[in-house]
Amino acid sequence: MQIGIFESEHFEVAATVIKLFDNGNNNITVFTFPRPHQQLKHLLSKNYHRYQWIVQDEQESKYGFIRRMYNECRRRNIQLLYLSTVSDNHLLYAWLVRSLPHVRVVLTLHDINSHFRFQPAFSLRRLVRYIGKRALVRSVKEFNVISETMVTYLQGRLGQKYPIYTLPGAVYEGTHHPVPSPAKTGKINIVVPGTVDVRRRDYNTVFQLLQACRQQALPVTVTLPGGYYGREGKEIINQCKAWAQQHDNLRFFETNLVDQPLFDQCMQESHVVLLPTRIETIVSDGVKETYGVSISSGTIFDVIRHAKPFIVPAALHIPGNLQSSAFRYHDPAAIIAFLQRLFSQEDYYADLCRQAVFNAAAYTIEKIRQQHPALLG
Repeated sequence: MQIGIFESEHFEVAATVIKLFDNGNNNITVFTFPRPHQQLKHLLSKNYHRYQWIVQDEQESKYGFIRRMYNECRRRNIQLLYLSTVSDNHLLYAWLVRSLPHVRVVLTLHDINSHFRFQPAFSLRRLVRYIGKRALVRSVKEFNVISETMVTYLQGRLGQKYPIYTLPGAVYEGTHHPVPSPAKTGKINIVVPGTVDVRRRDYNTVFQLLQACRQQALPVTVTLPGGYYGREGKEIINQCKAWAQQHDNLRFFETNLVDQPLFDQCMQESHVVLLPTRIETIVSDGVKETYGVSISSGTIFDVIRHAKPFIVPAALHIPGNLQSSAFRYHDPAAIIAFLQRLFSQEDYYADLCRQAVFNAAAYTIEKIRQQHPALLG
């Protein structure tokens, strides 16, 4: 089958989709922009050249690129077009879908509410974006969400007549890198993955944890292996710089993007992953989203890809098959007791790591394909 995959920003999600469709029977064409294209080269590594690449030219407008997508879909006789992330120009993508009536189209919705709710404001652009999102949703007959925890919520918005798939944000490929226990290394390496973005993560939790560990003389190193988003993200980086002037247990990157190999190294070297997710947030045009219900964090899939134990707020909805490798907290202070146990009890850490690998194994390419024969068969 001739498959087309479009990705505008979530390169790690696109890499997963590409691997899932690459079953030996499909010819895959990837449509993307320069920035995700660069990261996809890292993620796909030696398999990068297995696929055809249509990348936006430096001087090419979004309209020009979408028009080229249309022409390439027709020229290549694309049979299934998978829209992995549409983050802008929704009206144009709605036009693209309607202009390809014989092409099967699947759309991934990352933030459900923003496609069904409008928050009034004195902004013509906001209204146009909402009209575009509604037009795109109405143009598509098949949908995907990256977490099973979002399916019921989306069904309530779409009704039962549309199929909803759950191709995840990452797959586990057996690349677990065991780390000697905290008791052996003499410290606990904690990683907080994802872009430094205050809309998505509560960095007060990170600084409270650092302060509490200092007071308890608990040896930890916290790494933030992500670039920063916006003015607020830059302010968090400034807070990190101020902390680092007096302490040596916080590592961060003052950049807009951390390349995938460095990110993967940080994940591999960690003992545990901290996901200080904001449960209620506003990501787009003033519309409220609930993590684990109407939106899902890609960082939960970093946990899966690297098979790591992780720490999450108690209120966050996560897939049931990950519960046993998670520590859930109501208050950041509760994390300290967990870390102390992690540091002092080697068997406890080893059991958590084994459980993390077992849980991640539910997300292999083979198992995901088996769950979606209508799409990946």
